[in-house]
Amino acid sequence: MKHKATLLQTLLITLGSVVLLMLFSKLDSFQPNWNRSHVVFAETKPIQLSDNNLVNEFIQLDLPLRLSKVEINGPILSVDLKVTDYEWSKAEMYKGMAEIISFAFEGTSNIDQLLLRLVAEDRWVGGKYLLLAADVRRGGWPSSALNELKNTEDKDLSLELKNWFRVTESRLWKKRIQTYQEINGNITFE
Repeated sequence: MKHKATLLQTLLITLGSVVLLMLFSKLDSFQPNWNRSHVVFAETKPIQLSDNNLVNEFIQLDLPLRLSKVEINGPILSVDLKVTDYEWSKAEMYKGMAEIISFAFEGTSNIDQLLLRLVAEDRWVGGKYLLLAADVRRGGWPSSALNELKNTEDKDLSLELKNWFRVTESRLWKKRIQTYQEINGNITFE
């Protein structure tokens, strides 16, 4: 009889141990997240820009100016930003330029050259007039240049920015924008 009691005790201890081990293995999957690794700052991978995703990618950009034209030809991206007869400050124009430059070179892997133009559109006559053009090349400017461009506000572009981004100003830009009497920091096209 004593032998049966010992056998029963051993069997119960064994079964109890198996059940406890199964519970511990289940608890491992419910363990709190404090000792697991998590990605906090996920770096987005640059995309391969093409005709297939061009529209979808540009829709996501938060631009202060409207797009007039976007075209891709191999490693060259051409973008025209539209400046209408509404009031726009130079700061808004520069921010739009910086956003496009940032997207082209930080957000994509296959764009090596950006041809960027600011174009004034006259809604009455339907004419388009070039204000400013930039021929921006990958690796042709320091990392601080974009921040400097964004923070230029309503001042003239520095000579360094003009050189880094290969900026050409039209006569209209010089005549109407730089020398035009600015009212409250805004520019109006007549």
